[in-house]
Amino acid sequence: MGKILQIRVSAWTYDEAEVEEAWPRLAELAFSVPLKHHTRGVLEMVAALDDGLRFMNWPAALKESIAPGLERAVVIKDHLEGALADWDPRRANRLSHELEDALDAVEASCTLS
Repeated sequence: MGKILQIRVSAWTYDEAEVEEAWPRLAELAFSVPLKHHTRGVLEMVAALDDGLRFMNWPAALKESIAPGLERAVVIKDHLEGALADWDPRRANRLSHELEDALDAVEASCTLS
């Protein structure tokens, strides 16, 4: 990296509408958490769900249904962000697939009506 020209390895959600299409119940929950949602991407959704699970007054059955899978998704997200910080795009790419699979499982387990 030069003194002026900065090189980044990053991940972002290209089309935020795809988040709501792929995980409609999770997106509804995540973006009901009273945060400033500048973007509604995958990583932001996982962070908002984590905050919601800890701080929101969601029904106990809902929390129980999503907690195990969401905890796994948060760990994967953290590892993905670590891979990006370490400039390891191959590992980040692998983790992005794992994160999406984990979110699929959380969506399937979500008891939100």
